[in-house]
Amino acid sequence: MNSLEIGVVVEVNGFVSKVATFDDANHATFIHNGELIKNVSVNSFVIISQGFIKIIAKVNSESFWDNLNNTKGYNLDNRFSKNSIKRLIEIQTIGYIKNGEFISGASFLPMIGNFCNIPTNEEINQIFINNYISEDNSFTISIGKSLNENNGISLPINSFFASHIGVFGNTGSGKSNTLHKLYYELFTRNELPNLTTKSSFIVLDFNGEYVHEKSFGINDEEKKKIYNLTSGNTFGDKFPIEFDVFFDDEMLSVLFSATQQTQKPFITRLLKRSKKYNFGSNSLSNWVLALIRYIYTGIPNQNIRDIMVEVLEKHIQGVDQYLINIKNTKVYNGESQYFFHKDWYGDRRWFRFEGDFSQESHEVLLLEEIRNHIINTPLDVLQEFEIRCHLQLVNDLLYGNVAQEHILPLLRRIETRLSKIYNYIEIVEELPEQPFLQIISLRDLNTESKKFLSLIISKMYFDSHKMKQAKESFHLIIDEAHNILSNQSLREQDGWMDYRLELFEEIIKEGRKFGFFLTLASQRPADISPTILSQVHNFFLHKLVNERDLQIIDNSISTLDKVSKSMLPVLAQGVCIISGTALTMPVTVSVDFIDNINLRPQSDTVLLTDLWK
Repeated sequence: MNSLEIGVVVEVNGFVSKVATFDDANHATFIHNGELIKNVSVNSFVIISQGFIKIIAKVNSESFWDNLNNTKGYNLDNRFSKNSIKRLIEIQTIGYIKNGEFISGASFLPMIGNFCNIPTNEEINQIFINNYISEDNSFTISIGKSLNENNGISLPINSFFASHIGVFGNTGSGKSNTLHKLYYELFTRNELPNLTTKSSFIVLDFNGEYVHEKSFGINDEEKKKIYNLTSGNTFGDKFPIEFDVFFDDEMLSVLFSATQQTQKPFITRLLKRSKKYNFGSNSLSNWVLALIRYIYTGIPNQNIRDIMVEVLEKHIQGVDQYLINIKNTKVYNGESQYFFHKDWYGDRRWFRFEGDFSQESHEVLLLEEIRNHIINTPLDVLQEFEIRCHLQLVNDLLYGNVAQEHILPLLRRIETRLSKIYNYIEIVEELPEQPFLQIISLRDLNTESKKFLSLIISKMYFDSHKMKQAKESFHLIIDEAHNILSNQSLREQDGWMDYRLELFEEIIKEGRKFGFFLTLASQRPADISPTILSQVHNFFLHKLVNERDLQIIDNSISTLDKVSKSMLPVLAQGVCIISGTALTMPVTVSVDFIDNINLRPQSDTVLLTDLWK
């Protein structure tokens, strides 16, 4: 085939025209300039040359007519064989290309006798991609080939990666490969040397699909760091979280499911006091001694003294040897036969030792020894926080601020959940220097830990990025996003769900202006909050068969036409429909499959015959 001309316009009826194809243009494929070219078919594009204008039309249907038996007849040129059946294609005008840019709308219509051509690869990209000519062609990535035209589809980097992206499809439809392919092509572009210094990427990997050494085409440890987290033991990695982000009353109230009326104010009081006097062993020891003194010099309460002793014995290893004298006292009030410590203030409060002790021995409660032991006992910040929670209860009981039965359930939840957080979180004053790509595997965390860690990581980096003055971008990639973006959950309180959704809704609504972008991948778009889904700019839609998923896609994507919607339930594996603000119209693409098993995501379906042999 010497040219891409396949026919001539023989009928024009408004926006709809008919093209009679040449006899030699009825094959499925052609060889043109050494390349295999696919012939036009239903849903394909055709180019109609009209002077310097290229009119773009889409094939609606095909038909044929017999030249010998057709009484109507057409006056065709000599290139047509008279004694044969002619192929007719019905096309609809959708726009035109002028000065290398596609403009939608029927400003120009075909005329009888105009020649019809198969579009080139560049023209296909001009049709699909907005302002293609304004993009530097070197700053595009190849994602695959269009299903109808079999032409390579190149996506402009600026239009796609400076937007919120959604990758949706049923399990096994190829969405993990599409997500990986998208960023693999970006990271392997050598023409962008500042990519690793001006942008940061974090992958929240719920299933551990991207944790292998060469994922995303990067095996440089200075550029990529992988965190394998676990809540079951202390042998996994620990992800650094900033002190001020973790010790936030809203965050901790959500983490520990604190009630609004009593338990959240308790946490607020604790954090206010801890930030006023600072964390650390000196501050902690001073508070312990102050509480002991007040137990004996304030309003006497034997039960509070016992609670205080129990807290110290349980949480500070080895301190029990210095608590002997305190445990051998009983708190009394106003009786002159009971002795008090010579260094204390308020001598109207007294205590006595149980047993036969001399006055010299029972005047000493070993307070300085207790102080020194606490200072010399190594405690990380989470262990210290747990101790401070119990001390806050003692403090509130002394001043009559709370009822013990209201706070004890909170303390039990704090103890249980902190025991798991120890294993996968490290509290730091300032984040260490981090590579531009971080992959966080949440596979071995329980459901509660997955949600909390995803929430606190997203909040930490979003708040930090908002404060930056330099022009940098941040890209948060969430695989299996329905796990944390669902607006329905039977296992969590309304307060936790509201806080979680409000954070991600703020990110997806306001993130663009700060250069903070989300990429969401999910099997169930219907489980994701409609508010979040409606703010996604560009979509990669693989096979979806659930009616609720199809309905939410229909309601959320205004750029998806009826033909594309009808194709969603029958898309083959690896085929997706790309639609969004970066495209003038949806395009069906067969995404390139990465053959190298060491590069692609670890999500292949198991071969049972290999397993069983």
